[in-house]
Amino acid sequence: MENIIYKIIESQSKKVFETADILSNIERKLGSENFELKGGYRTFAHVIEQFCEEGMITPVKASGTNGRNPSLYNKYRILIKDKKQLDDELLHELQSLHPKLDKSYYYKNPEAYREDRDYVLMLSKYLLEDFENKSLKFRCTMNERSFEIFNNEKFLESRGKVLLKRLGLSFTDLNCYKTLEAFFYILFQPKDKLNILIIENKDTFYSALKYLERRPDKDLCGVNIDMLIYGEGKKIVNSFSFINEVATGTSIDRVYYFGDLDFEGIGIFNSMASKYGTHLIVPHVNLYRQMLAEAKNPPKIRTKQSDICLDLFLMYFDEESKKKISEILYNGRYIPQEAVNFGRKINI
Repeated sequence: MENIIYKIIESQSKKVFETADILSNIERKLGSENFELKGGYRTFAHVIEQFCEEGMITPVKASGTNGRNPSLYNKYRILIKDKKQLDDELLHELQSLHPKLDKSYYYKNPEAYREDRDYVLMLSKYLLEDFENKSLKFRCTMNERSFEIFNNEKFLESRGKVLLKRLGLSFTDLNCYKTLEAFFYILFQPKDKLNILIIENKDTFYSALKYLERRPDKDLCGVNIDMLIYGEGKKIVNSFSFINEVATGTSIDRVYYFGDLDFEGIGIFNSMASKYGTHLIVPHVNLYRQMLAEAKNPPKIRTKQSDICLDLFLMYFDEESKKKISEILYNGRYIPQEAVNFGRKINI
């Protein structure tokens, strides 16, 4: 979604854009369902905030905020465009950069080149000298490569991402990779094919772990669990990529998700399914049905949450469960994972 938003903003003819117009534009381009699968408004807001941090746009604070969660300003000023001409000396310098660097963005945005110039020259010099030192032949982490090129191990992680985009390069071109954030997991028994259960909260993770340790067959509500992962809330959306390190050479049959029955918990599931595939990530339906059976009087939600589309999550449930879940959430109530007591319910 980030690249599409970037292109839409870059194509604007005016210096200031309406947030609602960009949002409407991207929903049309992706389609409503695909937009929600990619994280919907939350992802859109995150990208806009990221562009602000990277100095590509800046809020017009006088325009006020849109009242959504997370809130955005109604208008933003575009900073990535400046049509001033490059002087002959800088133009010649730009033309002499390493041929692998795409200079078209800087020809159109000369002021951006003046701002990025020191870093562009460092990168060009590194690529030109690599013919002799062959450093790019050896793969390394993003921070290691960042220090090697820019004498700053954090540059590629922050401002460097925009720089590479402007120059038409990727981390692959620099033969480096971003290290994955690890998650905490328990592998009960190595198998050729794994059934994985991700649990959103810590207390429920430990309760489920103790329960499964008492079960030789590792059955939990009709599903045999081979690996248990502590999701740590939203963190799992990005950290789940670490599974490629953990399960090298092992195929994954299914990844079951179990979180709080509220918009935020279901939003995490939607993000997981969007990023890793609906064929792989599914809700642990029987555990959610257990929640519904346990919580006779669901409490009112204590934090402000934005409504999200429930269709992707509810498609796995029977009609009665769909109706109950919708009524609970749209009436401002929720059910925490802790409603399922693994200690008491030995025979779930």
